[in-house]
Amino acid sequence: MVDLTPGEKRWTIVYGKNAAVEQYALTELYRNWQFYVPYVLPLREAAGVDLTTLEHVLLVGTAESNPRIAELMARGVLAAPPGAQGYSLWIGEAPWEAKHRLIVVAGADAAGMLYGVQELLASLSDETVPLDKPVRRRSFLAELPNRALCEAPAVRQRGIWTWGYVIYDYRRFLDQMARLKMNMLTVWNSEAPLNLTELAHEAHRRGIQLIAGYGWGYGHPFSLENDADRAAIKQMALEVYRKEYAGQPIDGIYFQTITEHTNQEVGGRTVADWCHEMVNEIAAELYAENPTLSIQFGLHATSIRAHYTDLAQLDPRMIITWEDAGDLPFSYWPKADEYEATLAYAKELAAFRPGTPFALVPKGWMTLRWDDEWAKHGPFLLGEREPAYLRERLTARQREWDSINVEWYRLFPLAARFYREVLQINPHMLVTGLVEDALFEARIQPSVALFGEMLWNPYREDADLLARAMRAYNCATTV
Repeated sequence: MVDLTPGEKRWTIVYGKNAAVEQYALTELYRNWQFYVPYVLPLREAAGVDLTTLEHVLLVGTAESNPRIAELMARGVLAAPPGAQGYSLWIGEAPWEAKHRLIVVAGADAAGMLYGVQELLASLSDETVPLDKPVRRRSFLAELPNRALCEAPAVRQRGIWTWGYVIYDYRRFLDQMARLKMNMLTVWNSEAPLNLTELAHEAHRRGIQLIAGYGWGYGHPFSLENDADRAAIKQMALEVYRKEYAGQPIDGIYFQTITEHTNQEVGGRTVADWCHEMVNEIAAELYAENPTLSIQFGLHATSIRAHYTDLAQLDPRMIITWEDAGDLPFSYWPKADEYEATLAYAKELAAFRPGTPFALVPKGWMTLRWDDEWAKHGPFLLGEREPAYLRERLTARQREWDSINVEWYRLFPLAARFYREVLQINPHMLVTGLVEDALFEARIQPSVALFGEMLWNPYREDADLLARAMRAYNCATTV
């Protein structure tokens, strides 16, 4: 039994639901809140609880799952979250007793609750806490300044694109994504990992959609003018889907095909024209088998450029995910030599195909060691490595990361401007940044944290974006 100082109040977490994404959010909150208090932190389910019988209260959930939150909204104490994935965070005196503190994290939905919890936990690192003084450490939570914040993400679908075999601990990787309020992971594999079902389950617990990437001819010799080659690509694309991904609890597929080069015309036709014809033919069979299948077409602008209008006949259910469409934010190394031209071209693409998302793969972070480590692997277990391996590899790659971070400190205002201006053209964006072999599960690098902040709200002042990205909760080393 821990003796508290005279007059010290205990915290109780009052939750709405202990399942799925809300369960994950509750666990994250509990784990971190318990760090500050010496007693076993009480948990109470909201249904039937009388808040006036408690001392300090941390109230979490949604208006639907937590009736106490619904009551505070009805009384005007708490504003409703502003939209899907949004949250309201409120800190102040408990309405029933001024001596008690109340903190409310109210999500518009389960994902919004999770993001509100992450914001609350990240904000704790904004204050200086002498952790070596137990009494001060315990009183810190009750002294948090009054606060009211309502937010929802500017980019609705946002996350990371990576090869699967360079995810070394998939649970920690997904934890880090949730910490940055990301909700989509595109994982490219030569062959589907044997633990794909487990990966999908853990992603969904964190409110993250899992997109499985594989090649429709990518990495194989072919000629667009050869009927047999195109037929072989179709057969390969369909067989891999049916064998490895059909029936899996994934949220969609991502493919690349015939565009990762600089030739804009082949055999008297534009590459874009060849693309829409071949891709539509393959996708038609997939949609016939699974009408709700989400398909992203990873398309390299280097072979398309001004001919993108030849893609107008692409099946409207399919999302074009653009790569290599200029420099910042598309270049492998962060640079902005042709930034204005890149932004202008991106705006054209964003306005193309009205009613569909403008999707892109930004780059400029860590990439594969293509010269000596890339290979087509066989069946494997994704993300099952010892922590010692992560520590060793992070040490080896950190110097390169330091250089990358420095460049992003200089250029991130231009990236924020890019997202602001493109959102004005097409408010439905899908952005998955290329962060591969990055030891992301071991440490969130400041430049990746900046990326997450820009996707959440690129309208903040630049200094605020940087300060939020650099919070200890975001950039802590976890292994």
